[in-house]
Amino acid sequence: MNMMRRLLIAVLALLSASWLAAQVDPLVEALRKYQAGDLSGARSLVDEAVRTPEHMENAEAWLLRGFVYKDSYKSAKETTQADVLRDEALASLYTCLGLDEAGTYRDNATQAYEFLTRSYFNDAAKALNEMDEVRAIAMFQKYKEASLRSDPKADLRLREIEFGNALGTVYTKRFNKDRTDTTWFQLAVEAYRSVIDQDPENYGANYNLATLFYNRGVYNIQRINADDEIPSILQIQEASREYFQEALPFMLKAHDMNPDRRETLLGLEGIYYSLQDQENSDRFRQLFEEIPMQEDR
Repeated sequence: MNMMRRLLIAVLALLSASWLAAQVDPLVEALRKYQAGDLSGARSLVDEAVRTPEHMENAEAWLLRGFVYKDSYKSAKETTQADVLRDEALASLYTCLGLDEAGTYRDNATQAYEFLTRSYFNDAAKALNEMDEVRAIAMFQKYKEASLRSDPKADLRLREIEFGNALGTVYTKRFNKDRTDTTWFQLAVEAYRSVIDQDPENYGANYNLATLFYNRGVYNIQRINADDEIPSILQIQEASREYFQEALPFMLKAHDMNPDRRETLLGLEGIYYSLQDQENSDRFRQLFEEIPMQEDR
């Protein structure tokens, strides 16, 4: 009898433990893991939680998942993994905002979402500094997508202009390293023209595009050597002239925006000289030389 009782008690205890285990809420356990700093454990549990009928449309669950993945992204050591974690964090926070009709979690979710969105732009800028234009373009595209997903009317024009100018500079640097590869030249032209299409008064894009065309013309002339045939020389000179002519309106535009910039005066002197317009070349040279006198007044 005692043996039977002990066996029954053991079975009931086992069943009770199984019942309690079944009642454990993965969301609660995920929160505990997160608070304890166990991000890996928290990710596994919160992923389980949002798949359950109880939490599938629970804004709080998606908020926690967003924060777990955001912190995991911040602590990730490897770039590819960090990118995936960030994408998941943003998707979860966006889901939270969509489910949170009462606005209970709106402030926290929005703040985290905006932080992660800005991180895309920061990564794009970092990639440009490292001359990795492929990653820069990918990160900037993600930045735009995340921004417009939360606010379809977001005005991203200033960011696009800033990025376009920086991208054009990277392409120009690549072209300057190997001017026989005109692919980089064309990409640089497209980048600066894109900026000017959005902001015709953008000084940097106008000046940089003018300089790009001018340097392309100068480079072509520098390649001429004594062994070249006359028709070939004339063709090169004519092609170079076209680049100088393309440079002129953009340099004039930059000069009009800031008449006292020495760099544009020097640029116009060189362009007019290359176009064999000595009068205008001398005029801008004189203006260039007068600038220090004007600054001393």
